[in-house]
Amino acid sequence: MTTPIKSQKKLLENPFVGSIVVPVAIVLVGALIIFGITQMLSSERSYKDLVEEIQSKTFGNKWVAAYELSKQINSSQIPKEDYPWLVINLTDAYKNSIDARSRGFIIAALGALKTNLAIPVFQLALSDQDLDVRFHAIVSLANLPKGIIFDWSKVIELLNSDQPILKQASVLALATHAVPEAQASIKRLLVDSNSIVKYAAATALIAYKDENSMSVIKEILLKPYPPASARVQPPLLDAQQITDLKMSVLSTLQKYNWKAMNDIILEVASRDSNNSVATKAKEVLNLLKK
Repeated sequence: MTTPIKSQKKLLENPFVGSIVVPVAIVLVGALIIFGITQMLSSERSYKDLVEEIQSKTFGNKWVAAYELSKQINSSQIPKEDYPWLVINLTDAYKNSIDARSRGFIIAALGALKTNLAIPVFQLALSDQDLDVRFHAIVSLANLPKGIIFDWSKVIELLNSDQPILKQASVLALATHAVPEAQASIKRLLVDSNSIVKYAAATALIAYKDENSMSVIKEILLKPYPPASARVQPPLLDAQQITDLKMSVLSTLQKYNWKAMNDIILEVASRDSNNSVATKAKEVLNLLKK
């Protein structure tokens, strides 16, 4: 596995993110402390130095350099004219890395570039033996610009995975890019035994304005919150997760201007005990009525 499972985190800035309760973190500060390399992260190294370290046969923590490189990319420290050079060298490093953690962080770094140039290596990583590497590849594809030319068949295939995390991420990527041939496969997940997968599928189907999702969307929007004193254990959702889920559904309904749920949104606006959710419902309802 690429990273230790420390907590549930939202990894994708996306209209569907609230429906994706992800039990795998790309990186956690706690993990860095455990591995005893916080000092390494604070050192000043150029992105070319980091790529050299990733490619090194002797450097023992290639994933650390890949993580640091991701940070530089996300902070726009790397000129776009060097993206082709980065893709070529990181693709080579991915293919030559035995350690799954290193491969995962290399794919994450490539994903941070958000460039179509990295599509071939993402396609390759979808078949990686490591779950986290496959997850990072799906996330990277989800964050690419809309309208990319890509063979989505492998991602659609992952909707049948026995790993809920891969199902969730695949649903997200396919719906983000509104892949037409994925609609039927996503629809089958509306009866998935994992409630989070089911909720992710329903939220994703808003992009297709698929009426089959309406009953599950209603279930989400009217879902009661557990008492504040309750100790909620997975797979049950706590109050914050339910709030995030409802906010995600409302935002997605707004984004795709789907008016089919207006009566339920009105009920949420009038009765939801969470003021933030009720306020968001009123806002969405007003926009959808225009």
